[in-house]
Amino acid sequence: MAGGANKVSLIEAQRNYQDFGACDRRGLRHVRPPAEDEPLDLAWCPINPTRDSFEDWTAEDRAQWPDDHSVLCWWLPTFWRRAHS
Repeated sequence: MAGGANKVSLIEAQRNYQDFGACDRRGLRHVRPPAEDEPLDLAWCPINPTRDSFEDWTAEDRAQWPDDHSVLCWWLPTFWRRAHS
């Protein structure tokens, strides 16, 4: 969802990073290449709204987040909302 402190949505920020290397144009002056000890997870991929299910944050009946936060990674097959897609 766009707005808030980050101004752009996560999906838009991911697309911007792929296009020009930062979440938005203002952020270009603050980015650096990743260090050798900061590898990208080989399974990582951008959010795909047709595959990845996210709850509506304005809904009053949101599900409780799982205790195991590792299942919150949308790019892994263990994503907790995969069955809701």
